[in-house]
Amino acid sequence: MPNLDDWHNLPVQEVFNLLNTSPNGLGEDEAKRRLEAFGYNEIPEEKKVSEVLNFLFHFNDPLIYILLVSGIITIFLHDVVDSAIIFGVVLVNAVLGYFQERSAEETIQALKKIVEVRVRVLRKIPGIIPARELVSGDIIVLESGMKVPADARVFEANAVSVDESLLTGESLPVNKFTERIPEKTLAKNNMVFAGTLVTAGDGKAVVVATGENTELGKITKTVKKERRIETPLLRRVRRLGLLLLTSIIIISAMNFVFGIYQGYELKFAFLASVALMVAAVPESLPALITITLAIGVRDMASKKAIIRKLPAVETLGSVTTICTDKTGTLTQNRVKVIKIFAENEEFGLEELNRAKMVLKAGFICNKAVYRVDNGEYVVSGDSTEVALLEAAAKAGIKEGFTVVDEIPFDPAIRYMATAIQEDGKIGIYAKGSPEKILSMCKWVLIKGKAVEINSKYYEEIASEYAKKGYRVLAFAYKSTEEQSGLWEQMSNLTFLGFQCMIDPPRKEVYEAIKNCKRAGVRVIMITGDHPSTALAIANDIGIEGYVVTGEEIDRMSDEELSKALKFTSIFARTLPVQKFRIVKALQANGEIVAVTGDGVNDAPALKAADIGIAMGSGTEVAKESAETIILDDNFASIVDSIGEGRNVFKKIQKVLAWTLPTNGGEAAVILTAFLLGLALPILPVQILWINTVTAVLLGTTLVFEQKEPRLLRSKPTKGEIINKTIAFRIGWVSLLITIGTYVLFFRYENEVVARTAAMNTIVFFEIFYLLSSRSLSMSFLETIKMKNRAILPGIILTILLQLIAVYTPLSSILKLASLDVTGWLEIVALSSSVFILSELQKFYSYSNR
Repeated sequence: MPNLDDWHNLPVQEVFNLLNTSPNGLGEDEAKRRLEAFGYNEIPEEKKVSEVLNFLFHFNDPLIYILLVSGIITIFLHDVVDSAIIFGVVLVNAVLGYFQERSAEETIQALKKIVEVRVRVLRKIPGIIPARELVSGDIIVLESGMKVPADARVFEANAVSVDESLLTGESLPVNKFTERIPEKTLAKNNMVFAGTLVTAGDGKAVVVATGENTELGKITKTVKKERRIETPLLRRVRRLGLLLLTSIIIISAMNFVFGIYQGYELKFAFLASVALMVAAVPESLPALITITLAIGVRDMASKKAIIRKLPAVETLGSVTTICTDKTGTLTQNRVKVIKIFAENEEFGLEELNRAKMVLKAGFICNKAVYRVDNGEYVVSGDSTEVALLEAAAKAGIKEGFTVVDEIPFDPAIRYMATAIQEDGKIGIYAKGSPEKILSMCKWVLIKGKAVEINSKYYEEIASEYAKKGYRVLAFAYKSTEEQSGLWEQMSNLTFLGFQCMIDPPRKEVYEAIKNCKRAGVRVIMITGDHPSTALAIANDIGIEGYVVTGEEIDRMSDEELSKALKFTSIFARTLPVQKFRIVKALQANGEIVAVTGDGVNDAPALKAADIGIAMGSGTEVAKESAETIILDDNFASIVDSIGEGRNVFKKIQKVLAWTLPTNGGEAAVILTAFLLGLALPILPVQILWINTVTAVLLGTTLVFEQKEPRLLRSKPTKGEIINKTIAFRIGWVSLLITIGTYVLFFRYENEVVARTAAMNTIVFFEIFYLLSSRSLSMSFLETIKMKNRAILPGIILTILLQLIAVYTPLSSILKLASLDVTGWLEIVALSSSVFILSELQKFYSYSNR
């Protein structure tokens, strides 16, 4: 067996001999034996960081450092209880962060396994298999848009070009050929490598290396991957946390100075300032937001949307415009030929035998698979091409020819051509858009004779079919004696006719389009179909406007295109470069654009979009360029994903709207006492207890809230994690908690009882505010219908811990005293005011909209 570096240096036949294979591939038994012997075609994951180190990472935080130092200083001050609680706060925060991030990582890793790469192989029984089951010696079919699954030696190439930027950094595609390269060189252009993308052409190659033995596998061994979850939103929250931390450290230091000035004992002033810092800083926010994002990713997967890049979760909620394909996304992708126009006559399905030349052209110009094995249909490939094969099969057309040359389909040229040898003669068959095929035709076949064509007449017939919503393909033929130079022979063809297909809109699309309108999301249809077909389908499903064609876009300046986009949402006969221009024009108008795509040429538009959405049935090139993959190719799934994106954003806002004012209220109670020289309503040990209990049992529950029912009736999110409403809430809730705490503190003469009442008042303020924070717009009564299995247990456990703190020996540690029934009723009555006022604010704010 030669070294991997030598495969390009060998003749193709020698490669086959060394691998003990042939151009027809391996037998199933041999492939199975090799798979068992050499393992799956996958690169082993890097050795994971130990769980111990992952846990310790959660102590790597400026606030934690300060708390640890404070705890150590407290030990030297001989205050073991306060020191133990400080270390307890640190430990609880680390445990909470560890388990939440671990859950997020597991969710994302599980979703990666859903999107499976598959590849067409030639074996005793040709078919499509998971790429991980490839073995050395397998014959793979290279197709435009695929990701190369293993290192392989090319032995058939028809205009194959490959994007190897993953390995080389070179952005220009590399053309591939089959000849051996005798000298040692870095440019192995008769090889294709795992992880690279076929951007054009088709061919065949024999697998020479799999898994970690590929070039990609070797590189992966030397590269460490970034594991930590990080998104723009998380970075914004971290910056917010850092700003808060810096501000609070300064405030705490000033608090310490004021405490000394007001005559507080040095140790007491120090502990109170540490407690203020713990109370004010929302140290659990990053962990809560990480798990919120992970839950969002999981929920989207249940709606058939796989998130490849975590920031997509945030972006989806902000989308204002969706640029979508028609076929397979808005339609069912169940294409059927229902009419044929040939020799100036129209034929139905029962008359297929009278239009065999048109059907034969559709059979020959085809890359799909449609056959019967053991009584079962084996189908793969583009749905339109499958429909052509199905129609041909009904007419009894079978393969009895040899392909000698081919021009693959390309949206830029809008046709495909295949040259075949049959019965010693060369024939050229072409299929494509009616206007393109007719422009290459000089003759038309009528009653077996070629007569000069009137192209205008047939263009009008195609247009009439298109107006009825049919997808129309035209077919042509030419007999020749030349076996090469196919491009030069694509003129003076004989027009054979049309095949008219239907692909009905998906039933759920009608409601999805209505939901988009309610949600303030505009839908633009961009298709390569005939303008009349596009208009008929668009009007049927509720997309409004007139049709703009690709040719018309080319004649427009960027300013003219921006103006046109204000009046129409239907584009037909468009090329990928025109789709790209539409996306850029929308973004220039301030739109947040989502773009769907499935082909190689969609990659530029997918990358340019704010969020690229690839179809599950699409090419690997499209999937690599997108942030999200829709497994069922369904437009309704895209709309559901936008709803989930908004839900994630809303939950993060809820977490902030609850956490910041409750933390602020706790801190303000201490700061007020020191500034005014008052007795401290709650001791440092008590504030540390409150912060630990409520952060774990109350704040965490909000991430498990269900999606609000009216999310798709509100406007797209604007990325403001703290808007005016939330900022106002932070202010008045913090103030109310502070005032309420002092009211009950001054209610009692006994200082220990007063502090017990004050501490429980803060806790119950947070409980009642949590109930109102389940939604920032819906009333509490409406939120009862939304199940949250965490919130009630969280509240019950919080109350139980408060009772334990007050009525058990723990009270002596926390310096608490028993309260009578009247005391508890006063606490509940006063703290419930935050619930009432918050509900009134929601009612006032949203009744005025």
